[in-house]
Amino acid sequence: MTAKDRRSVGDDVLEDLDAAIRAGTIGTVAPVTRTYSTPTKLGHAMIEGAGNTIARQKASIERLEAERSAGFVVLRLDPTRIRASEFANRHERSLEPMDPAFIALKDDIARRGQLDPIRVRPLAGSADFDYEIVYGHRRHGVAVALNAEVEGGFRVLALLDASAADAREHVLKMHSENFARSDLSPYEYGQMYASWLGAGCFGTQGEIASAVGLDQSVISTYLRIATLPGPVLAAFGDPRGIALRWARELGAALKADEPKVLAAADEIALRAVPRDAQAVLRELVAAATPRREARAARTETVKVRGKTLYTMGQRGNGLVLKFGSLVDKSLAAAAGDELKEHLTRWLTKRVKP
Repeated sequence: MTAKDRRSVGDDVLEDLDAAIRAGTIGTVAPVTRTYSTPTKLGHAMIEGAGNTIARQKASIERLEAERSAGFVVLRLDPTRIRASEFANRHERSLEPMDPAFIALKDDIARRGQLDPIRVRPLAGSADFDYEIVYGHRRHGVAVALNAEVEGGFRVLALLDASAADAREHVLKMHSENFARSDLSPYEYGQMYASWLGAGCFGTQGEIASAVGLDQSVISTYLRIATLPGPVLAAFGDPRGIALRWARELGAALKADEPKVLAAADEIALRAVPRDAQAVLRELVAAATPRREARAARTETVKVRGKTLYTMGQRGNGLVLKFGSLVDKSLAAAAGDELKEHLTRWLTKRVKP
């Protein structure tokens, strides 16, 4: 029997005795004085430890909530509840299931898991989506594809970024992530900068240049590629293949003869065979290159009795000889042999070896 049990039995006995005394069946006894043991050293430690644990849990919860608001907590989210940003800077081809880079990324994530989280911002008032992508559209596309293929679904790792509610903050974080990875083509950068201007996030190319740390001329070059005429972009098939350094050549060709360049672009776009980007560039530039007008030949016609014997013309470094109707084919062949022999002797004496 434990000490607690013994105290309980003793209390019961004392209460029975007290009742007997009140009934007059036994003498008086002293009132019951109940005593309880004070907490032991171990008890104090347990109470103190529980308090510390509660305090630590509270601090941890507060810290996690703060980090969650600041975007430092990685969440595992349903990718179908996340929508693309209106400022998405990926060309649609980069999200196609057959795009080589998409396939490689999907295979890597399926094999090793998602190592780099995407970044999202919370949405309010949307029945279909809970979050919007700040950056990581291709990783999100892979997660959506895997979610449909993997048993039990696939959850995408995401950083919650409440601070990206401001549009300018949003687009700059997207730019910073992609620029650090050198992960976008010149065309995609141009499209991105154009969307910033169109949405009013920035008023001028100069403001964009200052915000992203690039020279304004570089921003302008990206924009020139993104705003090339539709037929020119279609000629390349995949505009992501257009190099930044080609912007000047294409711009000059369009300025020189835009109708011819667009006509050549339409013809190239109709070809079913895969197109090499550099070959397309050469064709478009060549279409606008003015053909050199052939300089008029200095000609002399020799006649006999009013009929042409031959006409000789000189054009640049060339010589053209045409026999008239008086000279038949056999005579023309003999004259050619004689002329060749004479010309060889004549030039040999005068040309320095």
